[in-house]
Amino acid sequence: MPSFGDYTVNVAERIRDVLEEYPAGSAIFREILQNTDDAGGKVQRFILDTHPQPLSGLVNSTLEVCQGPSIIAYNDAKFSDKDWESITHISYSSKKNDERSTGKYGLGFCTVYHVTDNPHILSGEKLLILDPHKRVNKSSSLLSLSTVQDSEECDRTSYPSHFSAFDAVFNTEDKRLNGTAIRLPFRPKNSE
Repeated sequence: MPSFGDYTVNVAERIRDVLEEYPAGSAIFREILQNTDDAGGKVQRFILDTHPQPLSGLVNSTLEVCQGPSIIAYNDAKFSDKDWESITHISYSSKKNDERSTGKYGLGFCTVYHVTDNPHILSGEKLLILDPHKRVNKSSSLLSLSTVQDSEECDRTSYPSHFSAFDAVFNTEDKRLNGTAIRLPFRPKNSE
């Protein structure tokens, strides 16, 4: 009887390869600006947040390293379903056939890994934390939380520190963010 399997890709290794092709520094800002332009955003703000964030109220204590200083890139365009799909696939771009699009290769966002291990993306009713090293959950590199407070056991009530880290752009009373905020917690000096 034949057996079947799938190719596997080590996400952290693939990101490391991409980073060798993309320089550190201003490339991060250029890629974020391209994403804002492609999404039709008219406003882009970069915020240096040096405030320490609470360490309690996290999904996992492994994410405490994300509660220090960060850059928050905010724009006024909400992520579409295609954007959410694209951001979770390296080397895949929903923009390849879009002549109006600036970015087309599905690699540019990886430049953020020059400064962070865990980018956080808040848009609409969703907060996505990328964890390519699978430190939080060995079987998953993505952690998704909802901004909607529709019960006592909701993500914003259970894990408030993930949301309060966006206080510079997201009012804790709002049900959704009318735009997109990408939070890049700086990698601690003593990490890999």
